[in-house]
Amino acid sequence: MTCKWLVALSLVFAALGGGFAGTALAQPPTVTVQKAECFPVADNGVINANVRPEVGGATARLYFRWTETAQSASDRPHGDMYYVDMVPAGGGSYWGIPAKPEPRNDRVEYYVAVVDPTGKVLGQSERQASPVRDDCEVKLSPKQIGYANNLVVGETVAAQEGHRVLGFLCDGVVTRINADGIMRPDEICRGCVIPWWTKEEYVGSALLVPTSSIVINQPPISRSRP
Repeated sequence: MTCKWLVALSLVFAALGGGFAGTALAQPPTVTVQKAECFPVADNGVINANVRPEVGGATARLYFRWTETAQSASDRPHGDMYYVDMVPAGGGSYWGIPAKPEPRNDRVEYYVAVVDPTGKVLGQSERQASPVRDDCEVKLSPKQIGYANNLVVGETVAAQEGHRVLGFLCDGVVTRINADGIMRPDEICRGCVIPWWTKEEYVGSALLVPTSSIVINQPPISRSRP
């Protein structure tokens, strides 16, 4: 086989490979969210989503914020979105748990996005909104309870850093990730991770969620300070 034939074959394979790669990139994952009937007041709800096809190395994130129904047909949001990483349940299914809504929070807006390790959005669901109700009952599994008691909440804008998750309780919020991807202990909510009414069998059951964020190790606060 001559060099000319080798060059020609190389060009053909390169063209075919580029075509296949272009086809894969042209088909972003389709993300669908099961709308929650409601969220309980001062307790955790759960959001389920499906991703087709799944993308290796990508993460499904649940974005959420406090919103309320305005007089018009549209919702009126309070502040910017926060997010938590979702947990894979197999077969392209995922679940995620936002923080517990405060009593003044009467509606939660949310959507799910698939992001690559750089934070680029590969696919996103439609936005949904569900009411917060006193009579809402949500049954969490022991694994979901462990996750809910150790939430890692991400921020999307710099203004959220150093403040509570707007419209949501501190209970269960342990760690925060700022808009630059820096992970840190929640300096506002750290002292109220597990509430006094948490059942004994669930205390200490934590779910470790992998993350590509940078972790800042802070020294313990001295109890002897005046």
